[in-house]
This record gives sequence, structure tokens and C-alpha cells, in this order.
Amino acid sequence: MFAIGIDMSKLTFHACFDDEKVMIFKNTEDGFKDFSKELTKRKYSKNETKIGVESTGTYHLPFCLELTKLSWSVLVINPLIVNRLAINKIRPTKTDKIDAGVVRLAVLQNQGYIFNESLELLQLKSLISERNALVKMRAGLKQRISAEQYRKPSNGNTSYERTLKYLKNEIKLIENNLPNYQTATQTLLKTIPGIGLTSAAVLVATIGDISRFSTPRQFIAYIGLDCRVKESGTSIKGKGYLTKRGNRYLRFILFNATLIAKRYIPQLKEFYQKKKKEGHHHFSAMCATERKLALIVYAVWRRGAPFQIQRPTTQQPS
Repeated sequence: MFAIGIDMSKLTFHACFDDEKVMIFKNTEDGFKDFSKELTKRKYSKNETKIGVESTGTYHLPFCLELTKLSWSVLVINPLIVNRLAINKIRPTKTDKIDAGVVRLAVLQNQGYIFNESLELLQLKSLISERNALVKMRAGLKQRISAEQYRKPSNGNTSYERTLKYLKNEIKLIENNLPNYQTATQTLLKTIPGIGLTSAAVLVATIGDISRFSTPRQFIAYIGLDCRVKESGTSIKGKGYLTKRGNRYLRFILFNATLIAKRYIPQLKEFYQKKKKEGHHHFSAMCATERKLALIVYAVWRRGAPFQIQRPTTQQPS
């Protein structure tokens, strides 16, 4: 098998072919084609070649999409894995050339998952990212408007307020467009109480293909809702706590969804109340309940069947 490591940046990317050879290409469509030509020139077989690229926000997505179109196998690798491998190598300096070699090492260890996202899914990711940025801008403007009201009275027609109105309209336009992507999957997820328009779109855009998680445990770990416990020998020291190494924004979305879900799903409501009775703080109980909701999302998505609330059965008097 041929293994290639890619270190991606905004304008260029470094490709590590072996322990010595590293080449630089432009992070453009022409650069992707030049890279593919280089692979052909080296007589790399598409069936025996794996190309690994570190997940770097959005910079790696055009590369992955174009190389997949050209029938090359591309592995997307979690930055945490790359960092761990870099630390184990006791890397004295950090350069793009060295980083490409570390990514190649991850490929040789069969890390990452096969990129198989469609253009439609990438467009949904872009909309989610755009909405998230506008929501942050809206929150900042609201704070400014609130601060200005203490200094001088407002007639509701300041520059801040006009901009806020514009942002609200833009956010609404994006939200109206979200259901147009991966409609069937979003509709399926929205059968779960608490999973609404935005949360369904974020789940689809972030997860992509649910089949890449072969177990619920992998899905939970990806989100960062798995627990870590300090152990030494046969003793356990300290309480378990969330690793929080997964997708932070997805945890935030699911946390808000849990606030609603536990009101309508009896099992979640009972579980939350049980944790509270055990002495857990509200947020601790909520995180545990959020993990339960994530398991429901995984089950519904994997089975492809709409969620149905299981009402507790009441025994009829004899």
C-alpha cells in the first residue's frame, strides 16, 4: 500500500510521499490536478493508495472532494490523533513538511475515515458555518445596543438596530434554506422531540454518514460525551467526567435539544429526575441526559426508522 500525508493550509499543501520526499502544491483546483498527475507519474495505483489529510476547518474540503471525484481514496484524520503522534515523535520543531510526515504516519496506522461527502453536504456545512457566524454577530450587537441604552435613549432607528434587523433577516433566510439539503435524513431526525430545524441540519452537516460509526460508543466519543475515569490498579480515583474532546458545537446544539426532549420523552424525563435525586447538579444531570438523547439519535439514524415515544404501560385492575 502507498501512503501519502497531506498538510493543508489556506494557499498551499505539502504532500509527503515517503520518509524523504515532500512536495508543495497550490490549494486550488489546478493544484489538485497537478497532485493527481504526480501520483499517476509515480505509478501509484488508485486501489493501493491511501491519501491522509488532517481535518482543518474547511481548507481540506475542496481537496477531498476533487480527489474523490478523481477516484482516489482520501482519509480524513482527526487533529487530536495527529497531535498525539507528533508528541510521541518528540517533535522539536513544527513545520508543514514535518506535519505532512506525521499525517502520513497516521495513514500507515489506518487512522481516520474515508471521505465520501457529497457537494450537497458541503453546501449544507457552509450554510451552518455562515449561520453560526451571523448568530455570533447578532449576539454582539444585542450587547452593544443594551449598553448604548444606558447612555442615551433610542428611537429604535440607530445604526446598530438597523444592522441587527438585517442580521435577523439573513439568519432567517439561511434557516429557511437548511431543510433543502439531505431532506430525508433531516425529516427522519426531526421525528425526535427536541431535534428541530437547526439541530437536525447541524447533525447532518457535522456527522455526514452515520455508518462510519459502527457502534454507539464511537458516536458518543466523536461528540465528546464519553466519560473518563482515573484508575490505578484496582482502585478508581475521582469521579468520571466528560472528555469534551469531540465536536463542541454539536454538544451545545444537543444540550439545548435535551432541554426540550426531556419534557416530551418519558424515558429522558425519568432519567434526569433520577440523576437529580442521586444528588447530581443540574448540569451534570443534563449532560448525562444529553448522552441518552445522543444514543436515541444514533439508533433512529442507523435504523432509518422514525422515533416513536414509548408510553409507560399501566396495569388494568383485575
